[in-house]
Amino acid sequence: MILQNRVRMSELPVIRKYLMFGGLLLLPLLMPASGKAQVAAAGVGGNQSLFVGGFGSYFQPDYGYYNLYGVGGFAEYNLAPKLGADAEVRFLRFHQLSDIHEDTYMVGPKYAFYHHHKITAYGKGLIGIGEFNFPQNAAHGGYIAYALGGGVDYRLQHRWSIRADYEYQIWPSFVGEGPRANGLSPDGLSIGINYRIF
Repeated sequence: MILQNRVRMSELPVIRKYLMFGGLLLLPLLMPASGKAQVAAAGVGGNQSLFVGGFGSYFQPDYGYYNLYGVGGFAEYNLAPKLGADAEVRFLRFHQLSDIHEDTYMVGPKYAFYHHHKITAYGKGLIGIGEFNFPQNAAHGGYIAYALGGGVDYRLQHRWSIRADYEYQIWPSFVGEGPRANGLSPDGLSIGINYRIF
């Protein structure tokens, strides 16, 4: 039954533990490195940077025979020019059929493996929660979700960049009907803009 797919109250502590564990893994990336032997010269600053941005998404939800569109936002903290952490939310609420939609709340490491002039290419791995609304609002469930992806940033000015991003998600605990009885694998593209705060 679809109604059995909702997150049970007993499962919420487990989900919270996964999120707390993921946050603890990312804590070293978010804290300044205090044990380094060298520091940046006065007036120069460190290598840390913080970006915030928004995007539009086009996703294949892996449920039904149509695509979903949506909007989202992200914050990215870089401890070094190549290594950082990414947190993102996405709401796939447009082009719904029978009230089916997906939302995600994810966080994880990001690595910039290529940089040349104004172009930076990166890869990322995320973990978080995927929320699914079943047909005709029959049920709404929350599931552990993982994502692998990557993309390209193109710097327009010192603080502004545009971003093209691809993401492949895995929802292993999703229990639906028919061919989607054991997990979902949504994937899609996002185009957006970001602003460097520092």
